[in-house]
Amino acid sequence: MAEKQLNPSTCYNLSFFKEIMKELRRVDDNIIPRLNTTDTHSEKACGEFFSQLAEAYGKRENAVNYCLKVMDEQIEKKNKLLEEDPDDFDTKSSLFTDESKRRMIANELIVEDIVRARSLQVFKTKCKVFDTSSLELKS
Repeated sequence: MAEKQLNPSTCYNLSFFKEIMKELRRVDDNIIPRLNTTDTHSEKACGEFFSQLAEAYGKRENAVNYCLKVMDEQIEKKNKLLEEDPDDFDTKSSLFTDESKRRMIANELIVEDIVRARSLQVFKTKCKVFDTSSLELKS
């Protein structure tokens, strides 16, 4: 996958953000076919695949957290503007839109928990020789 760079405009373009998340979830979406072609009796092979999962988890979590930070900063700026001029309708409207987009991005954390749980369940079922208990992954 060609890495797409995140920037503030990416966070505000929800279609593009979701496309990035979809690309980063590809390893999870293809976990069953990938594990079917992996020597699941080999701790080394399972470990290598688990490393790919862990890397994808980190990238996705970083993407969501980055965009939440960007959104929070923008929302804070607009709240300060509203303190100065509480009747600024354009800022109120823009703030509402930003808060809605922030909620949508925050929902990606819920989706992430579901995807991780599913992937780890499949991984543990197929790669029984690999001990995942010693590895700390957010779940």
